[in-house]
Amino acid sequence: MMKDPVRCAIVGCGAVADEYVRTLEGSALVDVVACVDVDMERARAFAARHRVPHALGLDETLEEGYAELLIVLTPPGTHIAVAQAAVRSGTSVYVEKPLALTGDDAAGLLTLADRHQVLVGGAPDTYLAPPAASALTAIAQGRIGKPTAASAALLTAGPERWHPEPEGFYEPDLGPLADMGPYYLSQLVHLLGSIAQVDAATGTTVARRTIRSGNRAGQVFRTKAFTHVEAVLRSAAGVTIALTVSSDVQASTRPHLEIYGSEGTLVLPDPNFHQGTVRIRCRDQSGWTDLPTGAERSGHPVGRGMGVLELAAALRTAEPHRTTGCQALHVCRILDAIREAAVTGASVQVTLDRPSVSTRRAAP
Repeated sequence: MMKDPVRCAIVGCGAVADEYVRTLEGSALVDVVACVDVDMERARAFAARHRVPHALGLDETLEEGYAELLIVLTPPGTHIAVAQAAVRSGTSVYVEKPLALTGDDAAGLLTLADRHQVLVGGAPDTYLAPPAASALTAIAQGRIGKPTAASAALLTAGPERWHPEPEGFYEPDLGPLADMGPYYLSQLVHLLGSIAQVDAATGTTVARRTIRSGNRAGQVFRTKAFTHVEAVLRSAAGVTIALTVSSDVQASTRPHLEIYGSEGTLVLPDPNFHQGTVRIRCRDQSGWTDLPTGAERSGHPVGRGMGVLELAAALRTAEPHRTTGCQALHVCRILDAIREAAVTGASVQVTLDRPSVSTRRAAP
């Protein structure tokens, strides 16, 4: 039986926080009791907009024990510091992607969480949604035979088209690879298993970018990150995956994600979102068939924040959660390997970390 709702606090009251709250409001499992932002006016406005009882500073939120679960939606470079502060206070955390800018930092967070016996979860959670569930079922049922290869592509002209302050997306060790790559890598790992080896090439083909929206439209800035990445990944099961992540492409008809098997092919929708159609075409078929996308098995509302709800359930019941810190750590290790392979020109083995206590259920 469920106990009281899990008390949550959101850190970082930007646009994605609104999306999280819309999902969380649809579940009786959690109660958002506080919000935190470096800009207190923004925090107060967020609290008023979503009827959150308290707009507070981070130290006050943790010291006073307002929350059992901290949802970290701050810029990527601050994820580890905020999450570490929460863990040291005995608070479980769910962190937006990427969990950290390096695999070692992510691993250190999980070690710290083990020591304090709290749970860590990490975005993205889009692989919990119905499209990924349908694809996983089709693979498990052998409908495309043995998976042999896959292709994944994020091809855009960059966030400066729509974001009024896009420089943060191009900080060192970020760029499109670490900003958007986790959606694709998490989906691939969920469907095909862990990644063992990486080869890669990267470039910064458009170093000077122009802001296209907001009060600073027309201003030019210089990127500090790779803006185009080509990688070849090999899974532990021997599946070869071609991955392209770019902020330098003006238009493309390449599918976001395809999985090829000995008996057929699956085409999945953009893994940045929780909805979409999965198509299948098998040997000797003359056309494509849409797979049914039923309700997600957990019964949670579908949208950004699904992973928070699974983590909250793990804090109250014996239900496991799938957006584990260990999976988010593996994605960070893959990102590390891609960058190393690009710089060295050599194949790089991906570090495979052992599952930690922080990936399992806390005592109810």
